[in-house]
Amino acid sequence: MSATFSSHTDRVSHRVVVMATSGHIDAATEAARSLATRFGMDIGVVECNEGAPPAAHSPTVGNWAGPALAAAEAMVLWGTRSLGAPRTNQALDEAERRHVPIVVMADDARASLEPVGVVVLPISASIDQLAGVLRGVIARGAEVDRLRALHSDAQQSSGGLRQAIGVIEDELQLAASVQREFIPATLPTLGPISVAALWRPASFVSGDIYNAIRLDEHHLGLFCADAVGHGVPAALLTLVISRSLPTKQVTGDSYRLIPPAEALERVNTDLLMRSGRSTRFATAIYAVIDTRNGQMEISSGGHPPAIRMRPDGSMDFFEVKGGLLGVFEGEKFSEASATLNPGDWLLIYTDGFEQSLPSPGHVHGNLRMPNRRYLDMFASLAGFRDPRTFVDAVARRIDAEADDEPLPDDVTLLCARVGE
Repeated sequence: MSATFSSHTDRVSHRVVVMATSGHIDAATEAARSLATRFGMDIGVVECNEGAPPAAHSPTVGNWAGPALAAAEAMVLWGTRSLGAPRTNQALDEAERRHVPIVVMADDARASLEPVGVVVLPISASIDQLAGVLRGVIARGAEVDRLRALHSDAQQSSGGLRQAIGVIEDELQLAASVQREFIPATLPTLGPISVAALWRPASFVSGDIYNAIRLDEHHLGLFCADAVGHGVPAALLTLVISRSLPTKQVTGDSYRLIPPAEALERVNTDLLMRSGRSTRFATAIYAVIDTRNGQMEISSGGHPPAIRMRPDGSMDFFEVKGGLLGVFEGEKFSEASATLNPGDWLLIYTDGFEQSLPSPGHVHGNLRMPNRRYLDMFASLAGFRDPRTFVDAVARRIDAEADDEPLPDDVTLLCARVGE
């Protein structure tokens, strides 16, 4: 049998479907009538007799469940004899598919149904209790529907966001590939001086760049720059700086090597001309070495001081005055002179080394604090004889102490040694 009870009040009505076994159909029908008259609900009652054909005037659950539940805000199962039977399961599956909340009136179903989120009331519960539960699950259902819609919107948005992130990652990979083309594939050995480099970006691209240039038969130029900031803007700025570095001035059949201080002054002027309204600046250091006698001229613009390290690990620091590149017009850069003797190292590096090795007591995941442990690392490698072996050892040390943490800053080391 089936029956329908509708609200005849001006209150907002809630549509509820009640399925009852034959032994509980009368109680379910009476409860439905009370819910309609007292609480303004529209109730549809369907008798569910598993194992017997439905009455001619009563639809089967298979045909009825979809249309009836399409408009239902809640479903009540009255009695549990038919739980697990085919027609009841069809209705339960349909209710779950449509996210219709389910209330079971029974005394023997709590243990099996409550864990899956079905609300279970004792069959002796009052109409007031049932009405309160129905209103609660319906209100909760409305909130769940709202959250489900938000979740759907978020999934659609996240799908578009993932696609956009994928495009950005592809572009960053391309930018990294382009930048690597500006990093020298091989470094020159000129006279007794051999060179190697470590270049380690903190992410896709680096704000550091370096070069080792064979200026003529007897002179070697070593250059390193570090753009302030990170990411693509810093990487682009380093490319501009590298391309702007003048090394030689040719006049007719002769030439002169441009001294380091003058070279940095020209780079500074070029950056200021290109900057427009934006302020982009960098540190840089440039050294020119006469390989015949080890005589070196070096100039710096706000860069960490280059180091002359002897075979015993003792160090001299070249503190050369000069401001950041790209800040002040007409900036003048000073030069320092020194002699590199056989067995000496010249180490030019970026400030990323200050955080390349964690401080003692560093906690994984915390911000690394600047320290000078890298100087001890350099000194411990002073007995090496090959720059390539030196920088490989530095790379292994950084990796060993990384503890799976990414580098907080780009790291670059340009390493030259005078052979005995």
